[in-house]
Amino acid sequence: MKRTALVMISIVFVSLILQSCAPTNPHLTEAKISMNRDDMQKAQKELSLVLEQQPDNIEAAYLEGYIHFKQENWAKMYDSFAKVKSLDPAYEKENIDNMSIKAFGTLRGSGINDKFNKAVKLLNAEVVEAEQAEKLFNAALVDLELADKYKNDDFITKDIIATIYLQLKNPDKAIEKFIESIPFAKPETDMKNLVSVYINLYNLYTEKAESEKAVEMLNKVLELDPNNKEALLQLAKHYEGKNEFDKALPFYERLIVLDPENTDILFNQGVLFSKNKATDKAIENFEKIIQINPNDQETIYFLTVFYNDAAKYQKIVELIEPKFEAFSAEYKEKIKDYIQIALVKVGRAKDAKKYQ
Repeated sequence: MKRTALVMISIVFVSLILQSCAPTNPHLTEAKISMNRDDMQKAQKELSLVLEQQPDNIEAAYLEGYIHFKQENWAKMYDSFAKVKSLDPAYEKENIDNMSIKAFGTLRGSGINDKFNKAVKLLNAEVVEAEQAEKLFNAALVDLELADKYKNDDFITKDIIATIYLQLKNPDKAIEKFIESIPFAKPETDMKNLVSVYINLYNLYTEKAESEKAVEMLNKVLELDPNNKEALLQLAKHYEGKNEFDKALPFYERLIVLDPENTDILFNQGVLFSKNKATDKAIENFEKIIQINPNDQETIYFLTVFYNDAAKYQKIVELIEPKFEAFSAEYKEKIKDYIQIALVKVGRAKDAKKYQ
């Protein structure tokens, strides 16, 4: 038994000696010499031969990645260093990290400044160059998706990737990428962009008729920005569309506090008051609009209807009689019955005849 054990130990020991004395691949040596001479093309050929013979040669894979770095071939550099990391995550980690940061910054800058921003300018130009813009968006996407591989925690990079997919009419991919970006946002610096992400997701879910998810996105906006007018308005319209007036009205009230002279909001809230059988409140809103826009014919018409519902006939006369001749034919036709009835009700039946 003792003799057998000694033989086995001797065999293992001899094997280790042979491994440690294994000669360096001559192509690897030649590659290093070529790199020292700055002959990167020759070095690449030699490294390719090494990796054909020894696919797991970590030093060759690393040197190949370094050459790609020098050549700014970021895609091939990524593949080479990915192989190194798969073989040994700690191998030349600091150097690989530094080169990866340089690659990320270069790709991100090129993708955003040289391509994405130029594409946006083309779309916003007086003469829209949609075809050229689409090419730039696609080119930006290539750069930014590779940048995202190098550094997978940058919110802005992910946000712009999602925005490009949105621009390229790929809604499912846009949703995926917008959602992916959210955990990486820093509220203290990315608040505005994060709000935009949720607004974009709201629009995307609305287009897909996924109303519950759309509403969830608007509520996320209000968590970040309680006074966001777009989110407040869309939530108001959402609940109004479902005839849930008690839920819609508080959102209109918040909007009025933020923008008390916004005639569109006053108008929408007034119509909602009317639907909710609160005619007096509807009248208040439309009277405010008339103070701001005294000659708005649509507002005058609606206010006339509300006055009629509330039996405020003298108000109808005071509102319409001085302005009737200035109305369009369409609104004259709509309003003439109301002014006739009102004049009769206030004891001026003779005057009512001229509106027949």
